[in-house]
Amino acid sequence: MEDSFLKPRRVYDLAVEGGINTLTRPQYIRLTKPALHPDSTPKPISKASVVVNDGKTNMVFRETTTAGVYTVTNLNDPNYNYAYTLTIKYDNKTYTAVDTLRQVVNIVDDFLPLSARQRSETKTVDGTIPKHTFGYVNPNKWFIAYQDIPLWNPAKFDQTKYYSYTHILGSPNSLYPLNNLKRTFTLGQDDYISIYKISLSENYAKYLYAVFMETDWSGLFSSVPVNVEGNISGNAQGYFSVSDVDMRRYKAREL
Repeated sequence: MEDSFLKPRRVYDLAVEGGINTLTRPQYIRLTKPALHPDSTPKPISKASVVVNDGKTNMVFRETTTAGVYTVTNLNDPNYNYAYTLTIKYDNKTYTAVDTLRQVVNIVDDFLPLSARQRSETKTVDGTIPKHTFGYVNPNKWFIAYQDIPLWNPAKFDQTKYYSYTHILGSPNSLYPLNNLKRTFTLGQDDYISIYKISLSENYAKYLYAVFMETDWSGLFSSVPVNVEGNISGNAQGYFSVSDVDMRRYKAREL
């Protein structure tokens, strides 16, 4: 092994995170310059032009007090099954991305990707939330909040560790270490748990599946990691997503 870190073969101009959701009026997109060394962190990109067209109007984002994070208030109704187009102009270059808004199936009409067991002797509920569940009819992201885990907030880009996913495809390989990708909880029977179900377009679901093939599902017999291409044109990385969101609140004993 070499004792120095090799510079990546491809150096991206910028990375894109975030997009449009139907649950909140404020929308957020973060632009960063990817880090080139394990000891460094991505740098925020300021003074960029960020515009999203939802098929009806242009939504012009403005940079917030947090460098690299852009926001706009979306007052339009969801444009289901139509394309939303992102246009970024920065450093005399233009980057575009397109994603389609797919309507989410209500939580009450679908299976929850968790298991729960009530303990009568302690009046508590023990639960397990796997990070990945396979064989669903529709692909979705889920955000499950309780106790010290905060509610879902699209302005917070550090909440990815709390997401879980349901996939229409099967488990990629029985050799991959899937068993430990879960979190557990113990709640009082009357404690509340908030569940967010977030729709994924077909292309976004494929992108995430490809990402997990290089991260969560990599193992001893995996191939050499590759760059997973997002939907941002030009020399950029990431994925601009458009999602429908359903949110329900339950008492733990109702799970």
